[in-house]
Amino acid sequence: MSSNSQSYSYSYYSSSTSSNGGPPQNAAYAERSYTDNTGTTTERMHKLPGQQPVYESSERPAGRRVEGASTASSQNRITDVTDADKQYEERMEDEYAKREGGA
Repeated sequence: MSSNSQSYSYSYYSSSTSSNGGPPQNAAYAERSYTDNTGTTTERMHKLPGQQPVYESSERPAGRRVEGASTASSQNRITDVTDADKQYEERMEDEYAKREGGA
């Protein structure tokens, strides 16, 4: 007797920042994963301010070990988007300081 289980997950994060009355700068991150008896399919999207969205997709067959597991685990890690936001804000602050004759 074969089992037929399925699971699905989806996560989405977006942020919008503006400085000194300038236009908003938007960033977005999304990931969805679908698993059934054939394996797991994962799709990711991230968009940083001023850039086109980047789409990635990966498939992992059921019951198979991924070759080069250390590489796969680093590619499939979840990134804390608050770090990306902080880095972006720091770069923007530095840029504004340069324009104002500071740093």
